[in-house]
Amino acid sequence: MQNQLLPLGTLSFLFLALPLVGCGDATEGAAKPSSTPASSEAATANSMPSALWADAPLAEARDVKDVRDTAADGQAVVLRGTLQDFGDLATFRLVEDSLDDCTEMSEEDHCPTPWDYCCEDPEKLRKYTVNVEFLDGEFPAAWSLRGERGLDRLSEVTVAGKLRLDEAGNLRLEADRIAMQ
Repeated sequence: MQNQLLPLGTLSFLFLALPLVGCGDATEGAAKPSSTPASSEAATANSMPSALWADAPLAEARDVKDVRDTAADGQAVVLRGTLQDFGDLATFRLVEDSLDDCTEMSEEDHCPTPWDYCCEDPEKLRKYTVNVEFLDGEFPAAWSLRGERGLDRLSEVTVAGKLRLDEAGNLRLEADRIAMQ
């Protein structure tokens, strides 16, 4: 009798353990607040607020390189550029439109990640790039911009906000509005 119960007990254990293995995301979601939202309410809370989007390109936009040369800390500005890449939070890097993003290179010269501007001089790229942040208080907001209204690497955008320039010459934009070009 004991030999017959062992396989039944083993099957019962596997039957009970299987949902735990198959639902790893659901059990992790309960333990980690930063995991994928389980409800549409949570997804909405982790999305970019619609009030930050403009339906048309923002007026009086200036090129990144023009602003970079005359930037002053706290200056309100509208920038025009190409989105290089996203951060984990509500951040991205905006690059001067006149720089080559490497998508039109020949097959043998083409880099696998053209949005990183691998064909440009790194110093020139640094000079004509601005870090953009949508803040929640003092820190970047917890939502990601990637995929919002079709926003992706190499998207051309206009962004409004205040420039922040540190003593090392690093420039960032505390953004409060964005639009696709």
